Amino acid sequence: MLHDRILVELVETMFATDERGRLKGLAPHLYILRGAELVICRCHAELTDEIAITLEALSARRRGRPRDWACEYADYLRVLTLISPIKSMRAGPLYCFPTDFVSEPRCISIVESNSHLLSGGLDEWLPDVATGLPMMAVVDDGRAVSICTSVNASKLVHCAGVETLPDFRRRGFGSQAVAGWARRVQASGAIPFYATTFDNIASQQVAVRLGLHLVGAEFSLTCNTNGR
Repeated sequence: MLHDRILVELVETMFATDERGRLKGLAPHLYILRGAELVICRCHAELTDEIAITLEALSARRRGRPRDWACEYADYLRVLTLISPIKSMRAGPLYCFPTDFVSEPRCISIVESNSHLLSGGLDEWLPDVATGLPMMAVVDDGRAVSICTSVNASKLVHCAGVETLPDFRRRGFGSQAVAGWARRVQASGAIPFYATTFDNIASQQVAVRLGLHLVGAEFSLTCNTNGR
């Protein structure tokens, strides 16, 4: 099982924080990561201290029966709607990879010299090539049809970002791209993480197909404030 400090590092890698450890920028107003024994709660700097303390106290409660958890989540909504309407909510499982993970042979690394392979559907990922972070793709008929890259990264942890072109989904290409990316991250000495949402069944099937380990669940809320 992952050490708690790895999950803390993951959260710190995903979001920018101020000197108090509050989230800033376009981060959600509330982010909670629940591991087997660890609960990480982070509030946005836009929230008042009173609201932040209330949310942190709610996250630290001893949980009731699973049938009561829906009501517990509603408590977070009630607190934040005192500020403004909720703009978005995200909830889903978080996975890590086996240490002996084997990459898929069909994947290739996307770098500046072959970034043209992203043209024709995955063009939005072109700026990410310049970061130099691992980006692996499955190529079909002369273009990338599925990619996986590090959307957040530190020396210790990397977070996966995945996209497969609509006409090429449900054919295993996403799994191949994720597998190739994860092996590249592990080869660098870092730990790869894969997150999805509870309603993204296809993405969860990728995790099952690759034999990933469930290590936690994420929950976040973003308010409609400051023109967001």
